[in-house]
Amino acid sequence: MQDSNPIPVLDAESQQQVIRSFRVSRIILPVLLGVAAVAYLFYRQFDLTQFRAIEWSGQAFIWIGAAFLLLAVRHFFYSLRLRTLTRFSWRKCAELIVLWEFSAALTPTSKGGPFVMLFVLTKEKLSAGRTAAAIFYTMVCDSGFFVLTLPILLAIYGPPMLYPGMTSYSDVGLASGTFFVTYSLMVTYWICLVFLLLFRPRYAKIALGWLAQRSFLKKFSTKLSLLGDEFTIAAEELHRQNWRYHLGVIVGTIGAWTSKFIMINCLIIAIVPSTPVDGGTQAFIYARMVAMFIIMAFSPTPGGAGLAEMALVGFISDYVPSGIALVVALLWRGMAYYGYLLMGAIVAPAWVAAKVYGGKK
Repeated sequence: MQDSNPIPVLDAESQQQVIRSFRVSRIILPVLLGVAAVAYLFYRQFDLTQFRAIEWSGQAFIWIGAAFLLLAVRHFFYSLRLRTLTRFSWRKCAELIVLWEFSAALTPTSKGGPFVMLFVLTKEKLSAGRTAAAIFYTMVCDSGFFVLTLPILLAIYGPPMLYPGMTSYSDVGLASGTFFVTYSLMVTYWICLVFLLLFRPRYAKIALGWLAQRSFLKKFSTKLSLLGDEFTIAAEELHRQNWRYHLGVIVGTIGAWTSKFIMINCLIIAIVPSTPVDGGTQAFIYARMVAMFIIMAFSPTPGGAGLAEMALVGFISDYVPSGIALVVALLWRGMAYYGYLLMGAIVAPAWVAAKVYGGKK
């Protein structure tokens, strides 16, 4: 069925904000935050004796290689999801995933995602229906992965899964307290998205239209009105799709997040080869990573820079000695975060020049 809706556009100010989010110069802040966190952890925890005891054997490099492979697998699954949503070529999807990862690395995790996605897809001339569906269905699936997975994992592993040494849900420290607040917000956000997108999209348009008319939200009125229209268009598009479309998006989501977590498992085994590799132990570490990423879901720093390194060191403290946990954090962030900063610094300027300035910049 042909999409009769016009291709959506952002206002000029929003477009400029997105373009600025692709500036290579913005790498400086997250790098400085990461360096500051590493310096702090190095000063407080690093143990040279334990570091020298690390066995940089062939087995260690095999596990590090497996982590690199899982990073590539994660990129494949994200590309699969985007290809299902947009029907772009594999090459185009792989390129756009680099752009989104780069933008995400340069902005706080609670900001910018939908509008960056809207900007990129419209510049790629994707139809309104597929653009809107890609934006909102991605949000639903990513949030849904955590909302639906967490209760199952908690039922299996209980409180120790949330943080090392936690024996009861009443042990509300900084990590566990943040977890419960963040998860509650995520559940609320997900339920609202599912209800408004799949069942009552008209309510979203009405509610967002009402908010757009409030004087104290005047600055965001254009964005709110645009979101209301997008909800309706996305709902129409999703209801037209068959089961293969939904299966592709769901498989892509599960595959991408699972690969991201198991990657950390591999790095832990590489640095601490005595870590049990049985299914039970590795599944528990995987569950712990799910809890950690829920806590980091609304990170105020660009891409969680600084906070992610410090969080991982704490969350794996019962498997990796604190004196060398920094090594695992550096390997993980170097591959999964700074690697995308580097690739994005190469891909983003060329894409912006071609799609925004017509190759004349």
